[in-house]
Amino acid sequence: MSISISSDEFESAASYLSNSTALSGVSNDVKLELYALYKSITVSPRPQASRPSLFEFTARAKWDAWDKLGRENPDSNTELWRARYLEIARSLGWKEDSPATPDTPVPEDISSRSNSSSVHSGGGGDGMGAAVSTMSKPLPLPEDADRPHGFAVSGDGEALKRFFDKHPEADLDSLDSYGYTALHLAADRGNEDILRILLDKGANPNIQDVDEFTALELAEISGHDRIVSILREYVS
Repeated sequence: MSISISSDEFESAASYLSNSTALSGVSNDVKLELYALYKSITVSPRPQASRPSLFEFTARAKWDAWDKLGRENPDSNTELWRARYLEIARSLGWKEDSPATPDTPVPEDISSRSNSSSVHSGGGGDGMGAAVSTMSKPLPLPEDADRPHGFAVSGDGEALKRFFDKHPEADLDSLDSYGYTALHLAADRGNEDILRILLDKGANPNIQDVDEFTALELAEISGHDRIVSILREYVS
């Protein structure tokens, strides 16, 4: 069945969703779907930028939603995406005869990355209204600051060496509160010195994180080519 949706209808729905305060109670899943649909329709079927880091929670969740939509719909059927976008808009109160706002906010690019994890009510661009709250995870916990996980994020190789001098029996593969090893964090952040220290000490590169990614896969997703080359020498 052929679907025909005018650009005026889509722009009207996007304007409504970008400015409607009614979205303050909408679930994050719906907001992420709207974001992914909007970006796939107006920018590209899948994101072109590298996946945001582990601690850029909002940007990472948006990137994942956008990428998932493109992967699950390889034919890039824009009309079906538009139809789904309008279906959600109607369920949230938009009507076909709603006038488009002249100055529809331009959706922020995925490279404009925010670490905020709070929900903002009211208009927020992205063609979807309120800003997305994705995870309740804060930035690295204070207790991790003086552990390998904290050094993996900060990139302080000398501090990591001193830590192992004091704690030679430390568990190299321990998980932090979010389910990441220090090696995961070093690979995701591209901290080569930390990565080499951990690998030389015997850290296991085959452990998967909470999303079932290994350190190698995190480095590949983040575009850290040197880290990828190093890890490939260690993976089984």
